[in-house]
Amino acid sequence: MATNPLSGIRVYDPATANKPADATTNSTTGGTAAEQTQNFLKLLIAQIQNQDPMAPMDASTMTSQMSQLNMVSSMGNMNTSMTAMLAQMQSVNFINQAALIGHSPLVAGSGIAFDGTNQVMLGANATNPLTSAVATITDSSGNVVNSVDLGALNAGISNFIWNGKDANGDTVPAGMYYLNLSGKNADNATENPTAYVASAVASVTKSSTGDAILNLLDGRTVKSSEVQQWIS
Repeated sequence: MATNPLSGIRVYDPATANKPADATTNSTTGGTAAEQTQNFLKLLIAQIQNQDPMAPMDASTMTSQMSQLNMVSSMGNMNTSMTAMLAQMQSVNFINQAALIGHSPLVAGSGIAFDGTNQVMLGANATNPLTSAVATITDSSGNVVNSVDLGALNAGISNFIWNGKDANGDTVPAGMYYLNLSGKNADNATENPTAYVASAVASVTKSSTGDAILNLLDGRTVKSSEVQQWIS
């Protein structure tokens, strides 16, 4: 087989038809859109060169193949455009999230990093309506600091505030405290709503995937998608 110098594709030659191809001949993998376009053109040229002179290629067939070539090229360009658009949208989203520094999201968690002064916004996320519910605050040793009757709760998140005081009305020292929730449903069965604790955003970090990561003042690191409610 001989090689056409214009296309790099082997064409039929009776003198070399039964000889093996040169092992050093380079091959195109066709992994990219550009490589696929080059391969398509090579195959099209080879097809034209090797067609029967008495029965040339049908014009409609060539038109169809050229349309396929244009489609491959267009899909490659579209993929590049979509990738650039996604990167731009992620950058815009990151800038918007950075504006939330200083604001407080309500995020699932039971730990309360009390600073010794400011009250803390809390939340109870009930799966079902509750006829009664109680919020219990404990210290790092498990000792009960204060207990609050939340009354009846609807399904969903209900907000309440802990002012940082114990059962005697005295402000507790700064440190870590924990929220425990318990309630009764209409069947008088015990349910434990999910605890939520608010904390201000200290900084925003971009992850390897482009998502915004919120670093809270209480030490937690959460994805922006995990925020259920913004308090301020």
